[in-house]
Amino acid sequence: MPYCVKCGVELDNKLKSCPLCSTPVYLPEETDENTHKPYPDRIQRQPARYVNLVPSKAFVYLMTFILVIPLIVCLMIDLRRTGTITWSFYPVSSIILVWILMAYPALMKRYSFIKVLTIDIYSIVLFLISLDAYSGKFLNWSVYPVASLLLVWVYFLLGFLFGKRHPFFLVVIAYISTGLYLYLIEQATKSMWFFELALPILTLIFVLTLVTVVLARFRVFSGIGIIGLVFCSISIFCIGTEFTVNRFVYGNGFTLFWSLIVSGVLLPAAVFLFLVQRNEDLRVYLEKKFHL
Repeated sequence: MPYCVKCGVELDNKLKSCPLCSTPVYLPEETDENTHKPYPDRIQRQPARYVNLVPSKAFVYLMTFILVIPLIVCLMIDLRRTGTITWSFYPVSSIILVWILMAYPALMKRYSFIKVLTIDIYSIVLFLISLDAYSGKFLNWSVYPVASLLLVWVYFLLGFLFGKRHPFFLVVIAYISTGLYLYLIEQATKSMWFFELALPILTLIFVLTLVTVVLARFRVFSGIGIIGLVFCSISIFCIGTEFTVNRFVYGNGFTLFWSLIVSGVLLPAAVFLFLVQRNEDLRVYLEKKFHL
């Protein structure tokens, strides 16, 4: 005998609803395949497949054998014709670099992204320096890609060491590293633009980033207010950048144009976001209005 699922009264098999509360009677034994179930069937979730991008050792051994063949052929032809290593240095060093980039992760028992990135970047750095030294003067053209690669490595290393735990150290060291990089480029190009152009803009970015990180800890700048804080920082950065560029190029930094347009758009938007963050009723109204 079935029972009402709502009031618990014993019901007759022929009844379609409870005579007391009018709740429909559900008889599991009478359901067929066409009847809709009150709940969906449980579907077993397929675990995400893990894609291992590191080549296997067997693949490394195979590629090593394949790369050794052109390496030996280039050396033999060069030594046979010239009696020394001349043009073969370039393909041989390139083949060795390809092997290092490919084989290092597979041959190490324990590796991480930062370790693989470090080996790859420094291998490329040594490759570029060796090409520059072999083709002519030491650290001639290679200073530009080498300095850029080292700066990229510093950024990744800072993110790995500090990340969100110590944002102040991250910003300070990134500021110093970028300043040294730009100063090195200035010295390599034998020009004068670092102290008058690059350093003021870089310092402005550094100060605005620190101020943004500090103010983001306050409640008024949390949530949607952080977007308004970023808008204010971008506005100040644009004004400072145009002022610095105009002073460096034209000698007059007070003639501002495009930065005022950017600030005229971003600053009112920032003020509105601050008001939304502070006014809970307005925030709830906007969330309901725009279905956020």
